[in-house]
Amino acid sequence: MPAVLNSIQMRRLLARTLRVALDGGPAHAQLVDRWAGAHASEASWRTALVWDGIGAATGWALAGLDLGNVAPPEVDAPAAEAFGEARGQCVQQVADLARVGVELEAAGVPAVALKGSALLVGNLAPALGIRWMSDVDLLVEEHHVEQAGWVLESLDYLRGTTRDPAVPALYRPYHETFTSPDGRTIELHWRLGPARWGPASSGEAWFARARPSGTAGVLVPAAADLFWHFLVHDARNHAWSSGSLRAALDLALVARAPDFALTEVLAQLDDDPRPGPLVEAIADAANLSPLLAAEVEPSPEPRYLRLARWRDTIGRRKWKTERVSEAIAWGATLDRARRFGGWDGVFERALSVVPEAVPGRGLRAGIRRALVTTRHAGFVGLLALSHALSIPAGPRSRRRLPAGRGPRD
Repeated sequence: MPAVLNSIQMRRLLARTLRVALDGGPAHAQLVDRWAGAHASEASWRTALVWDGIGAATGWALAGLDLGNVAPPEVDAPAAEAFGEARGQCVQQVADLARVGVELEAAGVPAVALKGSALLVGNLAPALGIRWMSDVDLLVEEHHVEQAGWVLESLDYLRGTTRDPAVPALYRPYHETFTSPDGRTIELHWRLGPARWGPASSGEAWFARARPSGTAGVLVPAAADLFWHFLVHDARNHAWSSGSLRAALDLALVARAPDFALTEVLAQLDDDPRPGPLVEAIADAANLSPLLAAEVEPSPEPRYLRLARWRDTIGRRKWKTERVSEAIAWGATLDRARRFGGWDGVFERALSVVPEAVPGRGLRAGIRRALVTTRHAGFVGLLALSHALSIPAGPRSRRRLPAGRGPRD
């Protein structure tokens, strides 16, 4: 009876397949043999594809390398379906960007594509649909936010969240959400991230370095800016993809840009108070990118392997999607804190609740907020205990960077 792959072996195989596909293939005999002998439960494959965010990318890679006939149907079928859905979704989002970009340009509002939207309009991915995108992200200067919002509303987008000056600055939103009549969303950013990111949350300098894209009215950020944003977003944002294989894939895709220079990214590490997690994320991505591996030593134990068992355990829970996402994100947060410090921020976020979660003022709202905070703190406490039991905190290893640079933990 063939051996069943464990969570780490599965992700190692998925990462190797993506690496070969990004290099242009074809699949070598060893990779074909590995897929022919890849046996695991359907639930294990599903959590690896869904909760590492690489279902669409895996579908693209298996099809491009002609591995669909040897890969288990438990992985080939859902991956192919995810790739097809993501590709169709991207076609619609390209049309949305084209429609919105023309109107923003006519209104004199410069807009820079962010995250997956930048990969899309910048043609940085080898195929349409390699990366699932739940929404379109656009960055405008803060004094253009209202005007950009009016443009979207004139196109029948419905405004979701609104800015409330009464919300404490630390938790104040940094984007507004607009929904089209068809249910697709656009996040209109005036900052790159929440205030707790510090200087990294500001994107004012992006506009001078951005270049036009093939989509009228939409700019593509400089490759180093986009790489840095993915880096900080993965290491500091409370996102479900934090520390996942998809996070490494994002960086590997940006590194393919003709104008990408890692030295421009490394220069920003000098001004970052905690560069350790950022350096580790670059080393993780180097496992998928020969361009990065030529300058940075690939991590021997990337986070998507170190957190694999945690992701599988949480990903199989029959909770709401939002709760599973939150639990997986906290796993990555706890891992960073245990390895690189920064427990003050973790405690603060575990003991506080964003005001929007329990709106209103007065005694009743205060009691409800206290109950939600207590429940949230207990939830995080249980996650921390299970994390400590399932993922040992090994010694921190320093990654090799180009001469003259190194992490300052």
